[in-house]
Amino acid sequence: MSHKEAPTIILVRPQLPENVGSVARAMANFGLRNLRLVAPLFSPLDPKALSLAAGADSILESAIVYDSLDKAIADLHYVYGTCATQRHMVKYYVSVKEAMPEITTSQGVGIVFGPERTGLTNDELPKFRVILHVPVDPEFSSLNLSQSVAITAYEWYQTQSDFKGKLHLGESIPATQNQLQGFLTALEQNLDASHYWRIDHKKPIMWQNLQNIFTRMDLTEQEVRTLHGMIKSLMRL
Repeated sequence: MSHKEAPTIILVRPQLPENVGSVARAMANFGLRNLRLVAPLFSPLDPKALSLAAGADSILESAIVYDSLDKAIADLHYVYGTCATQRHMVKYYVSVKEAMPEITTSQGVGIVFGPERTGLTNDELPKFRVILHVPVDPEFSSLNLSQSVAITAYEWYQTQSDFKGKLHLGESIPATQNQLQGFLTALEQNLDASHYWRIDHKKPIMWQNLQNIFTRMDLTEQEVRTLHGMIKSLMRL
């Protein structure tokens, strides 16, 4: 991974232990481990929080509790606030995705989320150099606390992950060119026998199109055998 260190998630005055448990679960999903709580109304080890953490207990067990936001961010170098809507103040707002290149290459990063009902206050927002914003439908902009953290954590993890989409073959393996060509030869022979082409001079183009259908499909050995069986069955009709 290219990042210096993962960002710390900071929850200010969280009101429901279930939400904190869900936050821990989302953090674990996307490789974040450092959680700080500012003046929570409950213990991070509340049974309801542990239940919703769904196995991410270690994040709750290592969570650090502070009595003020200033103390919670004092040792951090770069601190980002979050806000659902832009407030009436001169402040730089960026989308979570847009901010990630800077976040992933900086050291001592904290991302702060406000209480579930109100979010961060206008007195707290000036403490942050940048405000992160999750673009949502303006007609329904309400996001649950854990959803906001999950989206942020997801965007961070995408900058770290080298996952690339690939075809899952299960226990099968790709067909060889020889196997594929054997199927295509059998297909052509059976189409000839059934007078499929109708107009002989159109066969070359029609056959090219049919071959392209099957060569684009990345067929497995089992799929080629299935197609062979299907042709044999149809020719018996």
